[in-house]
This record gives sequence, C-alpha cells and structure tokens, in this order.
Amino acid sequence: MAVSLSTIKRLLTTTLCCGFFIAASAQDSVKITKGTAWVRPMDDYLTAKVTQITDLTSFAVYTNTNKIVLQQNGESATMLNLNYSFISAFYIFVPKFIPGNNDNDTKGKTSSQEFGFNFNFAHWQQSLSYERVKGFYLENTADYRPGWKDGDPYVQFPGLIYKCFEGVTAYNFNRKYSVNAVVTQSEQQLKSAGSFIPSLRYRYYIINNPPDSIYSTQKSNNIEVILNAGYYYTLVLPKHFYISAGIAAGGGFIETKLTTRVPGDDDVISHQTNAIFRLDGQLGLGYNGNRFFGGIYSFAFSDSYKQQNTTVVTGDSKLNFQFFIGYRFNAPKFLKKQLAQMNEMIEAKRQQLKSKQ
Repeated sequence: MAVSLSTIKRLLTTTLCCGFFIAASAQDSVKITKGTAWVRPMDDYLTAKVTQITDLTSFAVYTNTNKIVLQQNGESATMLNLNYSFISAFYIFVPKFIPGNNDNDTKGKTSSQEFGFNFNFAHWQQSLSYERVKGFYLENTADYRPGWKDGDPYVQFPGLIYKCFEGVTAYNFNRKYSVNAVVTQSEQQLKSAGSFIPSLRYRYYIINNPPDSIYSTQKSNNIEVILNAGYYYTLVLPKHFYISAGIAAGGGFIETKLTTRVPGDDDVISHQTNAIFRLDGQLGLGYNGNRFFGGIYSFAFSDSYKQQNTTVVTGDSKLNFQFFIGYRFNAPKFLKKQLAQMNEMIEAKRQQLKSKQ
C-alpha cells in the first residue's frame, strides 16, 4: 500500500519547519557562502545521485538456545537523491528487475518504500525519514526445518508489517569539515579535515503481525532514543579523489508496548523499558569532480538490547556497501531565488532574536 498524500504532507511540513527552526534559532547560516581554503559550496548546481545499497531491513532476536532472523525479500535497494545547497530529498525502493530482488517463490513477496529529507548546515544537520515494509521471511529457516536446503521455500510472514518514523539531529564542531561533501556531494572538501560530531537519533516504529482467527499474533510499538558521539575525517587526494572514515558509539533507551492478540480472548498488553547500545563505523573512497562524482562506501553497525526480565537479546550486526554515481546540473533560477528569499527570512529572524536578548 502506498503512503498517503496526507502522510507525505505532514512529513514535508514537519521537515521544513524543523529546518527553518534550526537555522534561525541556532544562528547557523544557510547563505550562499564564498569558497574557503577547506570547503567549496556548489550552490550553483542541482545535484542528482543514484545509489545502490546492499542492506535491507531485518530483525534479529537471540536467546540462550536459538535465534530468529527475519529479512525482507531482496538483495539490494536503489536510492534516488536530489540535493540543492543545504536541502536534500531521497526515495528508496527495491527494483524487481535486479537479480536477487524477485525471488518470490522461495522468500515470499515483499513491498517496501522509504523517503526522507535532510537539512545540512555549516554546523547543524537534521534528517527525517519514513519507511514501510510488508512481507518477511525467516532467514535461518534451516534451524527450524530439519532437511531444509538451498532452493527450498523459507518460512514466510507475508502479513508482517514494519513502519518507522526516524530522525537524526547532529552538530558538526568544525566548519572546515564538510558533511555535505561526503553525504550529499553539494560541497567539495578542498583540504583534509575532521570533526567531532555528536548526534541524537530518535525513531518510532511499529512491528505488526495482523490479527488471525486461529493463531495468536503480536504488535509492538517502540520508541527508541540513542545519543551517539563520534569522529569523522576526510583525507583529500589529488585530482578530486578522497577517502572518508568515521566511527561513533552511543547508548540510549527503547520503550516498548507489546500487544498479544489471542483469538476469542482479550488482548494482553505489556510494557518494557530497556537500555540499548549502538556502534557505527564507515569507510569510503570517492571522486568529487566539478560535474561528475561517484564512489563506494562501506557501513558497519551493531546494536543490541536485553529484554527486561528475560534472557532474550534483540539486536543486529551488519556490514553493507553503497555504490553511488551522480551529476551536477545548473540550478534553475527559481531555486536560487527561493534560497535567497529564505536567507532573507532567516537573517530577519536572527536579528529579531538578537533584539530580544
């Protein structure tokens, strides 16, 4: 089922308001800045990028005696980006024509989509996204079906739905280090630089196995908040090439409301609050020319939390790759005009805030 227009409007409105608030209240300029010795803005260009991602949504639950790994059907996803100045929008889908993405006979049917927006200023970064996935399969089916072999159908959960609203707010302490040069390619890193970047990650997600007239089913509503801190560095090489790396660690909490539906009986509702820990790392090689750019990034992460009053551990550890290529087009005049008007509005808001201090 496609995301409704009202959902898109709500997310877009929230994102725009959030971006404006950060720029104005934090006094973080979004103006078209002149080039410096470290960073060159590419505000005369509209950037288009295509990225192939090898990581798809999955869940893992571990106990002392077994594990459950649920995976959506597909080997890779495609992300389409449009970036201009500090604004970025993206859409992620799983194209069925790519080998490994259409194995419905053994893994079942999966429908998925994700979209979001980023606002990356000189210091502040803000992102918001929405994801929906329906249809999963049990990746470790062999642990539960003796005699199962490759080519046999996996245990499938066609009605299982995952929905997630996620946001990340981060602060870059060093303006000589460009987040945009690595993430959106709307800037160029001219000299090697690094920065300490703390971030607050927050998401609300739902995992729902729809009601059944025979078997009991469950639905979990989860609020997750993680405070991360890490260091990121870009090594600039000759002829527009660069190497980018970073590592971050953090912790927080996850609040879970679990609803168990029992046919012919009342629902059983329980609540849990658990500590969660996360470790992130990334390494990439890229080319960031005046028009063309591309590269390959690797991302690794591990997160886990122990469910309250049990031996069950929920978590995941992954290594995935992203291959991207893009091109910069001359920005339309109306975009430049809109950016200039936004700069004027933000500057007026900043002056207004100063006068009240």
